[in-house]
Parts: sequence; C-alpha cells; structure tokens
Amino acid sequence: MPPVKVGHFQTLDLSAENKAIIQDQLYGDHIISDPVLNELLRSPSLSRLVGVRQHGISSLLNFTPPITRFEHSVGAFLLVRHVGGSLEEQVAALLHDVSHTAMSHVVDFALSEPGEESFHEVHKMRFVKTTQIPEILSKYGFEDLKPLDEELYPLVEMPTPHLCADRLDYGLRDAVGFGSLSLEEARRIIACLDVCPDATSPDRLIVLRDPEIALSLANGYMRCDRDVWGNPSHGSLYTRTAELMRSSIRSGGVREDDLWRLSDEQFWAEMRKVVDSKGQEAMDRLESEALPNGKDLPLPRGAKVRTIDPDVYDLSSGKAVPLSTLLPEYATERERYIVARRALYE
Repeated sequence: MPPVKVGHFQTLDLSAENKAIIQDQLYGDHIISDPVLNELLRSPSLSRLVGVRQHGISSLLNFTPPITRFEHSVGAFLLVRHVGGSLEEQVAALLHDVSHTAMSHVVDFALSEPGEESFHEVHKMRFVKTTQIPEILSKYGFEDLKPLDEELYPLVEMPTPHLCADRLDYGLRDAVGFGSLSLEEARRIIACLDVCPDATSPDRLIVLRDPEIALSLANGYMRCDRDVWGNPSHGSLYTRTAELMRSSIRSGGVREDDLWRLSDEQFWAEMRKVVDSKGQEAMDRLESEALPNGKDLPLPRGAKVRTIDPDVYDLSSGKAVPLSTLLPEYATERERYIVARRALYE
C-alpha cells in the first residue's frame, strides 16, 4: 500500500505492521515504531480526522488550503517528540483534537452556549467512550486515560500567549498555507525550538533560542489572525453555515452524532438533503459567491483575537523571557493590534 496523503503537508505510510512512516513538509520524515502510537494512528476514530478540515467552511469552499485535523494532530505529536517530550506527552498531543467534529469550529457558533468551551472539548469524553481509544490506552498502560486530558501536559497545551504544540503547529501550518510565512521560515523556527528548563520539568515551556526568529513567528501568527482566523469575511462564512447546521440538527434532519461520523463533505451533503428552500438558497450562495468583503462586517462575538508572545531563552539568566520583554516594540505592536481587532466586534 503506497503512502496516503492525509493532509495538505503530510503523507502517511502504514504498509508495515510494526511501524508508521510520516512525511511532513514542516518536520521532515519520521519512522514511528512505538506500539501505542502505531495503533492510535491506525484507529478509525483518529483517521476520520483526515476528512475534517482545520478551517471548516472556509476550507470546504476552497478559500483556505485543505489542512486537516489529522495532519495537525500528527504535527503536534511530532513537535512534542522533536523537543524531547515523553511518550505519554506524545500520545496526549496526538489525541488532543480527537473529538473534533465535521466543519471544525463552525459547530461552536452553531451549538455552543455563550462563554462555553469549544464544542469538541465539552463533548470529548462523550465521543471517546464510543471509540476503541480507551481500550488502546489501557492496553499500553494508560488505564487512567490521563493522556486524554491535554491540559495536564505543558508541552501540548498552555494558556495563551505562551507557545505549546497545539498552538505552534496550527500556527506554523496555517502560516505557510496562507502565505504568511515561507516553508523555509517555518523550518528555521522549528530548528530554533527548545524546552526550558527541560522536557521533564513540571514548569516546562517551549521556547525559541533566537529573539529575531521568535519575532518572525509572532508576526506570521498575527498575519494569520488578520487574514483568516479573525477576518470578518471568514467569520461571515462561519455564522451563515452555523445557522444551517443549527437548524438541520434541531429539526432532526441531521443527527448530532453525525458530527463525529461524517466528513466535512458528507455533512454538507446531508444538510443539503434536509434544509428547506431558503436553506438551499443559502447553501447555493455560499458555494457560488466570492469571499465576502469584510470591510464593513463585524467580527462575531465568539471570535477570538489570536496573538502570541513567544518565550525566548535568555542566556544571561538561563530563564525563559517573553519576547515582548526583550523587544518592547513588539509589545506595543501586539497591544495595538488587539485593541484594533476588538473594535470590530458586533
């Protein structure tokens, strides 16, 4: 069986029973022989994420590249592996997005309550209990299912504006996909990564060794927010699609469990079968129109303003120092950006 393309930047070769070969344009080629990782990579509950796009409706309509939740999950795991994280932390990284639904974060606008966590986080264990993941984890000594709680692992999940494998992988992957960073710049950033004080410390942080490279990452990340993540044009696509998703599920035409059963394309097709004529027209417009002009559009109230303040290893003190402390001009630029974006809220 030849390698299979599992994302915009990634292929996966599972032809051998005892190893997986990952080819990732950001992280290079990796042979994975750890039994638990091999079994998880082959599990239907994880591989279904190949059909779930990172950017929901924006990607389904081809306004952003087809980066998948699967390649991001694998990327986060490779990043933890790259900086020396334990096998347990690698497993946590691989599984951190396992409960993402069709259309990714569109569902948050459709079904989440105001102020609630992301839908996939709220319903993570509900989904996981229907899968073979608990059995796989228990088989390899994780009877407590601890790796399913990514917040216990600082390399995987950290509060903003710090770096973590989740935030860093989707930031780099999207930045290259959107043209905010070149592939070469992304690879230089990855090569510059380190962990402070070390990969086993309870207070471990992902850091960069060079403030100028940290600045290029921070600026590329901010451009992603401006151009896509926090762009009112894309926000409009999300809210319009969320209305269709909400009405399709609440009418009973589409089952909520289909969110975890279907790919983006399949879920879109199921909605088209059940919406009324008004919904059909709305879907037709989404499929045929250009990206909306965001000049006069507000940001949806639930939209985030995403920035980072990467920690940089300071040789003189041997400690991690925020980039904004080393470069006060970046602190000013970041604050101005946040204020300007919040002014766009509805």
